[in-house]
This record gives sequence, structure tokens and C-alpha cells, in this order.
Amino acid sequence: MTSTTKTAVLTGSTGGIGQEIARFLAKQGWDLALVNRSQEKTDLQLEELRRVYPSQEFAGFIANLMDTSDINRVAVEIGSRYTEIAALYNIAGLLTNKRVMSPQDVEGHFALNALAPYVLTQLLCKQLSAGSKGFRKSVVVNFSSSAVNGVKELDVATLTNPESIGGLMGAYAKSKAALTAVSHLMKEELLEDNILIEVVDPGPTKTSMTSSNDGMPWFLLLLSPLIFKSAKFQAQRLVDAVESAVGEEKSGLFISEGKRKAYPSITLNKYIQTKIKSLLDTQIQQFAVEDTQIDFVD
Repeated sequence: MTSTTKTAVLTGSTGGIGQEIARFLAKQGWDLALVNRSQEKTDLQLEELRRVYPSQEFAGFIANLMDTSDINRVAVEIGSRYTEIAALYNIAGLLTNKRVMSPQDVEGHFALNALAPYVLTQLLCKQLSAGSKGFRKSVVVNFSSSAVNGVKELDVATLTNPESIGGLMGAYAKSKAALTAVSHLMKEELLEDNILIEVVDPGPTKTSMTSSNDGMPWFLLLLSPLIFKSAKFQAQRLVDAVESAVGEEKSGLFISEGKRKAYPSITLNKYIQTKIKSLLDTQIQQFAVEDTQIDFVD
């Protein structure tokens, strides 16, 4: 179906800043497609949104975005329901100091924080292109982190299976750096389909991820009541900044704490950008072959 209003796809919408972004977009009149892992939490969110905004359309899609086969499935479901998508917010993320591996044996931070947004963008490119109207181009919003500023070296070959995890300043920061770098590289490619892309760093935010997470440094946990802002506050200025960029048809911006800033220097290295994109494309091709083989056996 084609929505009569703008449709946004959000991943990771049931808590923290994702939940507040969903509420803010709904208040602005958007129809929303919400992609989450928990059926129960998604149903509760849909119930709230439908009660407050009964004339708008809200749909839930359940997927493990750490699993590329699940991403493929949910992208097909979304694509069959919406022919036009005006915004894709890739919010879902992982932060832990434990080693978590995806079903495809890819380290969890890279799988969810970098690979999933890249794959979902590729699979929904047709709908995003169709959602770009004369008065407004569609937009992909990828979530980075202030932790990227601490990344001084990025060994692309180890991203899918690093020797150590290291919490906020380890695999998490490097996965966000990888997404930031490839997002900058994708700008021209997406513009060919009339799609903008923006990278956002919400800034220190009070969420379950930052308030009681084993991947957070102890000193940040202590300081969080003082320096971390509410998810509602961060969500509003983030969406406002994105919509301002879309209104000006500016693509490839790095937006940190609601302001346009320079990209972290390591993410502008063209060699690293190209290597990351090659790694992501290789992952897609590898898993596409595996999925085809599984389908054939079935």
C-alpha cells in the first residue's frame, strides 16, 4: 500500500531515544513502521501510539537485526506493505563488554551497529527512492556515538571478530566508527536515487543502555546524572536537526547533539571507508549464498 502521509521506518523503537523519536515523529503526523526484537514491547508501543493518534497508521515488525536472514525477511515484509518510505532511522544498537556473536558468526557490535543498518538501507532503497517527492527527499539516519572520537586506529580486518570487546571504547566504538565512515562514503550513491543520508550522535543520553550497562566505564556511570540529558530532549533536537538538513537538501552531514559538526577524522579516511564498504558487501554476498543454499535444501 502507499501511505497518504509520510512513512518512517524505525529500528530499536521500544525504549530510550528510539521510543522518544517514535513519539515525536508520530506527533508530527508520521505513519510509523517499527522494527524490534520484542513482540510484547512492540505491541505495547503500538497500543500507546494508536490510542493517542487514532487517525495514523502504526505497524510493528519483529526481527533479530543481528541475523542477516531475519533482516532480509523483515525488509520483504516492509517492502510489501509500503511502496514509499520517507525516512529510515537505524537506531537499534548493542553495547556490552561481553562477546556476543550473530547467527552468521559475526561479532555482535559490528553485526547490529554497522552491518544491519547497511543491509536494511540497501534492501529498502527502492522504497526510499519512491518516497522522495519534489518537495522533500527521503532520508536515512544512521546513529553514531561520541565514542568514535576515541578511535585512533581501525583495523577493518578484525571488525567481524575482534580479539577483545572492551565495552564502550572497544568493539562498540569501532563498530560505530565503521558505520559513520561508510555512511559518508554512501552519500553520492544514495543521491543518485534521491535519498539523503545523515549521521547523528545524540550525545550523552539517559537510557537503560547508559544507566546500568556492563559496557559503560564506571566514571561515566557516576557522572551520568550530571552530564546525561533525557532521551526526550535528545530525540527532539535530533529530529529537528535532521528535518532541517532534509529541508535544505543537505546530505552526508554529521550531526552531534543537534548541531552540524565535522566528522571524526578517522571516519574520513577514504581507504578505510572503501575497505569497510567492501567488507560489508562481502558479508551480504556471503550470507546471500548461504540463504540460497538453505532455501534450496528446504
